[in-house]
Amino acid sequence: MRRALLCVFVAVFSLGIAACGGSSSSSAQTRAVHVDGKTDKFNGDFLAYFPNQVTVHAGDTVDFKENWTGEPHTVTFGTLAEKDLSAAKADPNAQQSLPNLIPGEDFGQNAAQPCYLPSGSPPADPKTPCAKNQQTQTDFDGTQSFYNSGFLPEGADFKVKLSSNIKPGAYSYYCLLHGPMMSGTITVVDSGKSIPSADTVNNQATTEKTALVNKVLPAYNDAKAGKFPVPGVKNVAGYGSPDVQNVGINEFIPSTIQAKVGQPVSWTMIGAHTISFGKTPIEPGKFYEKTPDGAWHINQGFAPAGFPPAPQPGNTPPNAPIAMTPVNGGTYDGTSFKSTGVVQSFPPALVAPQLTFSKPGTYTYVCLIHPGMGGVVTVS
Repeated sequence: MRRALLCVFVAVFSLGIAACGGSSSSSAQTRAVHVDGKTDKFNGDFLAYFPNQVTVHAGDTVDFKENWTGEPHTVTFGTLAEKDLSAAKADPNAQQSLPNLIPGEDFGQNAAQPCYLPSGSPPADPKTPCAKNQQTQTDFDGTQSFYNSGFLPEGADFKVKLSSNIKPGAYSYYCLLHGPMMSGTITVVDSGKSIPSADTVNNQATTEKTALVNKVLPAYNDAKAGKFPVPGVKNVAGYGSPDVQNVGINEFIPSTIQAKVGQPVSWTMIGAHTISFGKTPIEPGKFYEKTPDGAWHINQGFAPAGFPPAPQPGNTPPNAPIAMTPVNGGTYDGTSFKSTGVVQSFPPALVAPQLTFSKPGTYTYVCLIHPGMGGVVTVS
């Protein structure tokens, strides 16, 4: 009741400007959507857009703000993206038809560079970007076949200006690396309809992220207490919750491992990570570079050093029993760079790197993908 009276009061004394959670379409407005996210509860990543849905008017701008966690992302609209999302709803195992951002050991230029096509498809060859005249951003009118931000580096803002003639309706988008599981929607409504205020949209983003954090925390707290669901697991590189597929915990748990000289130390890797000791060739999260021609590339500091290549993930049925594949990195005395390289390891087929320390000491290590993901092995 008090809120209703306050709304009337504000409306009267603001000459009719809409208040209390909504806004009119008297002028073009901007709404923010966060790409990925961070929390003070753990070091992690969110394969999500916050908020997942935002309502706007024609002529408004949606500002996609990259929250850099080490996970590369795109924001990709268009009729081809809509087809992929529809196919994924019908069959979660359906393959995306649009290019993958990282199809192998490097960025695919047909996905990593921006592209705005009124019709047709992007180049099929990952090494071939869209033509330069197709990389100039246009207003989004909902009819383009491919409307792609390209790779969003740390600190990026991708502003999507909605055309004045875009039709009311829902327009979905997704990330070309993480696929339809990481998607969101812009809903355009008639100019006469009120839309949520910028503050309301920001609050909704926080609410959605907090809900995911709270779902993950029980599994995280169990791991910190040494309670792992798989027998024999003591140390993990990365973690998560089976109930939340789009949140990764980018931590080594426990953060400090006690070991003896000559005693093998093993990690169970969950997610995509590196275990890297010594002077690293790149800083964590700084694994990308842009060349003068606009191409994005991955620094080859990701390559294994002193470890054999890890097995590549296969098409293991999700209900198969948990299987551990050891990867022996031999011995380490702290005098060189030693790294697993990028290892992709997901249940039920998990990879378990192993290292034996030949001298007492304190050995620090990091993941080269995810900033803030580090650990210590104390050897006596």
